[in-house]
Amino acid sequence: MARENAPAALPTQPTDSEELAKMLVCRSCERALPAGSLYCPSCCGEDGRRGATGRGIFLGGLFGLLAGGLISAVWSSLVGVEQTTWSSVLTIVAACLTTGAVLGVISSRKG
Repeated sequence: MARENAPAALPTQPTDSEELAKMLVCRSCERALPAGSLYCPSCCGEDGRRGATGRGIFLGGLFGLLAGGLISAVWSSLVGVEQTTWSSVLTIVAACLTTGAVLGVISSRKG
């Protein structure tokens, strides 16, 4: 095999114990990162916004779901269980879930 057809050398993992002590391992993709890294560029994007957006959607949606459940429970007890329909309860919960997810994304992008 000719030298110009040889595959490029793969980057090696650090083998020295000092270099290994200065490295972190990403929990998702298991790549070695420098010790001062706040996020993994492979998982969270180059600027970390992809991970922040995902966290914002998850946490905002979770709080929206809890708030929607609480609002629909209070509303159904005020109106009366016999007069409460499933469509209105699901609409309240879905609206709160969506609002929470949007607010979570907005708040995570600000900070």
